[in-house]
Amino acid sequence: MTTRTEATAPCRVDLAGGTIDIWPVYLFHPGAVTVNVAIDRRAWCRVETGVEGVHLESKDTLQKASADSVTELLVNGNLSLVSHVLRALGVEEGVRVETQSRVPAGSGLGGSSALAVAVAGAVCAALGRAVEPDRLWPVLRDAEARTIEVPTGAQDYQPALRGGVLGVHLEPGEIRVEPLGVDPARVEESLLLVDGGETRFSGLNNWDVLKGQIDGDEGVREALATISSVAQRVRAALVEGRFEDVVDLVAEEWEARKRLAPGVTTPNIDRIAEVARGAGGAAKVCGAGGGGVMAVWAPPGARGRGRREAVEEALSDAGFRIFPARVDLRGLEVG
Repeated sequence: MTTRTEATAPCRVDLAGGTIDIWPVYLFHPGAVTVNVAIDRRAWCRVETGVEGVHLESKDTLQKASADSVTELLVNGNLSLVSHVLRALGVEEGVRVETQSRVPAGSGLGGSSALAVAVAGAVCAALGRAVEPDRLWPVLRDAEARTIEVPTGAQDYQPALRGGVLGVHLEPGEIRVEPLGVDPARVEESLLLVDGGETRFSGLNNWDVLKGQIDGDEGVREALATISSVAQRVRAALVEGRFEDVVDLVAEEWEARKRLAPGVTTPNIDRIAEVARGAGGAAKVCGAGGGGVMAVWAPPGARGRGRREAVEEALSDAGFRIFPARVDLRGLEVG
């Protein structure tokens, strides 16, 4: 019997506390939390069952792969993230999977995690399985780690599964997700995204940071402690409606993040941060750094021109491409 099921899941902006979410890094920073925002750039997946073999197609990268089994696909290394997700869900054959991402690889917006969530949601629905977020995300984290062959974090799957503005509390033995009581419209009007001009592979920076923490590199440990502290203060500022306070906190986080590894920033990224800061806002790279999209925090004026307006004008005059970020409240949708 043939069934067809579709699913979509949002990407995210990691506003504060990224990289801390890699196990076991957060265990060394009590109170660790990441703050992220699901945005309306969604990954899409369609799953068809009742076919012979396994057939994968990525519509955004124009890649296709077919084989008798997932095992054969993994040996060949084609579209390996989808193959690893299927393997993790116990699916070996009998499916056709089509995917499409609305963010490019290397953007830093958690596109691969959102895609993994969309694939898992569609597969579970097609096979009549319940989607249980707390049980599903560790499976997807491990599938993604197998794909890129370096450690991955825990935060990216939460906005893809749940949507909204989240505080992901990283506690010993537990990852606790807190939907933050914040007006999403106020987040939207304070948050801009800027094309950093380069893509990057986040896994290399993540490995450098993990190694630095475990090896006792004091520079890395101090930078991570600052990032953890900033994330806790960003969470409190958002919940309490102190949006102006987030500007200096984002700037503080970015200065600490640049100390984590040599590949975190680039001249172009530095220039974006400099222009945003000079106009009254603050910018940080999304994801682990080395390229991708920059998140800029700049609240608008209450009754006229404010930080947002000044930052938009300054970045545009400097020749950078700016695009707004809408908060996505829906999370994973299957239908």
